Amino acid sequence: MNNKAAFVFAPLVLGALVYTASLQAAELQCVINPSKSGAEFEGIGAVSAGASTRLLIDYPEPARSNILDWLFLPKYGAGFQHLKVEVGGEINSTDGTEPTHARNREELDHPKREYFERGYEWWLMKEAKRRNPNIILDCLPWGAPGWIGNGHYCSQDMADYLVGFLNGGKQFHNLDIGLVGCWNEKEVTPDWIKLLRRTLDANGLKHVKIVGGDMNGPPKDQWKIAEQAAADPELAQCLHAIGVHYPYGEVPPSVAKLRAAGVRTWSSEHGEWDWNTMQPFLWRRSASINNAFLERGLTKINFWSPISAYYDCLPAPRSGVITANTPWSGAFEIAPTLWAVAHITQFAKPGWRFLDGLSRKLPKGGSMVGFIAPNGKNFSLVIETTEAKGDQTLALQSVGGMAPQPLRIWRSDMMEQFIPQPDLVASNGVWMITLNPNCIYSITTTSGQRKGSASSPPPSPFLLPYRDDFESYRLNGTARFLCDMGGAFEVVSREGGGQCLRQQVHRPGIDWAKAGYAYSVMGDEGWNNIGVSVEASFESLPSETHARRERFIAVLARWYPGATWIHFTTAQPAGYCFRLFGDGRWELTTARKVLAHGVASEPDTRWHSVSLRCLDDRIMATLDGQTLADLRDSTYQRGLVGIASRFHPARFDNVHITPPVP
Repeated sequence: MNNKAAFVFAPLVLGALVYTASLQAAELQCVINPSKSGAEFEGIGAVSAGASTRLLIDYPEPARSNILDWLFLPKYGAGFQHLKVEVGGEINSTDGTEPTHARNREELDHPKREYFERGYEWWLMKEAKRRNPNIILDCLPWGAPGWIGNGHYCSQDMADYLVGFLNGGKQFHNLDIGLVGCWNEKEVTPDWIKLLRRTLDANGLKHVKIVGGDMNGPPKDQWKIAEQAAADPELAQCLHAIGVHYPYGEVPPSVAKLRAAGVRTWSSEHGEWDWNTMQPFLWRRSASINNAFLERGLTKINFWSPISAYYDCLPAPRSGVITANTPWSGAFEIAPTLWAVAHITQFAKPGWRFLDGLSRKLPKGGSMVGFIAPNGKNFSLVIETTEAKGDQTLALQSVGGMAPQPLRIWRSDMMEQFIPQPDLVASNGVWMITLNPNCIYSITTTSGQRKGSASSPPPSPFLLPYRDDFESYRLNGTARFLCDMGGAFEVVSREGGGQCLRQQVHRPGIDWAKAGYAYSVMGDEGWNNIGVSVEASFESLPSETHARRERFIAVLARWYPGATWIHFTTAQPAGYCFRLFGDGRWELTTARKVLAHGVASEPDTRWHSVSLRCLDDRIMATLDGQTLADLRDSTYQRGLVGIASRFHPARFDNVHITPPVP
């Protein structure tokens, strides 16, 4: 394309459509000419990664199905046209860990269905595909289990790991994932990309295309792979596309050379992290949709994330077009900018082309992008008037045999989103419209658009007391509401009968963000006066004293990282943590200090009752019915509860959460 297609999503104000019959009054006159089509429009998608979708699968029906309709059903809501998922590696990838399909080489070489039922991404892809059979599936790893390459990411093991993910998706879920990335926001070597291409080809996956880059940061880092590929034809031939994250700044000349050779360029992770208050981010990052199309010539955009199904106290809260993080209530919230997405996805499909002769900046502010269907007969315009300095009149005239039929119009502002307007009728072969400031318009020859109507149930609190004995789950399943921040906690059989949770990651992975322990959290981040108890045990203990000293089992209360990245860096979890070590010691800690400590018993592998109670500033820790610490501390005022261990086998059962009795 010739870098002329543009639009911005931004806060909008109320105005009214005004039609005028005077061509001379138009401040902008445009001709719709199908012969001036440009690059292929490749769609608007979403990235389910970083555990951003974790709580959606716990939602009750019909709320869960309604949310999925809002996300993926064409001509209903957002209608995302691509779905990119994380290739789980059981490492923290922003707001939690996502399960792996292969915890060791044996599982990779001999795949079973149960390995491909871990987590929720397989489920999400199938639900998206069920609503839109034409949705395009993509995948990207954020990290990997520690056995990969004996800790070295750019290895044959990692290439095989991705092949296993793709083949397992097809074998066990009939999912055709056609795109694969290299490593999220981490650099890989050109030689490894070539190795990945050879490995895909040797395993019957020649049709799977590689997306390179996926880098964040300054332009020199985002586009480094473009510089490498421009100088290395073999590398360029391995790449179907180059993806950049949150693009800004200048696009280097090497990109034009690659585009001429057929390499696509995408914003493979895009977003502003709070779509309800998006305007400041447009100024700060210059990363708007407008700039992605108009100034950078990117032809596809994937948003992180489609849905904020993770607790608000985690990093980048409310990043999605829907927030759904209270599954016990079934409540969800649709952001106004879901409709900004709909202004594109409901009016143009992947495979349409940009109308280069039409797309441009508007004279008083704002921009317009045109799309034309492959048949050359249907077209759509998406116009934004963000920060326009007053009304401006647009005159449209068609050439090339396109009849001046009535055009359908949909309009959004921050008060009313996605509202159909009266059809625009041509006068003497010309359509004219007056555009109000701070609005989004879609003008189209197509039909069938609609604004979905499924509503959220009212919010309700997390009811206490709450118990979970893990007896109601399938084996290898995930417990309701628990969100793994490190490691992986799965339902297994308990010796003597029944079921419990087991921590399944026994060596550190190849991290995207460093995590020093395994833990899982749940609940209401507003919990203040709260008590939590759990049965826990060391499955085994090593004979070496120093190794026993490293192992622990723990319970957490008032866990609250404050929507920052602190939970990646502290020696203990960001809350009150009461832990029993493998050598019999115990500690009550905050993220950075030890509040109390002692020796409880001789090392053993029996089940222990471990509990914490928080009542105002009084913190009480109890082991097997004996209070070991009763002290005053006000470091944390509220937060979630949870369980924790290091990376070793540990078991947990009978979680009980209740307000403490004064």
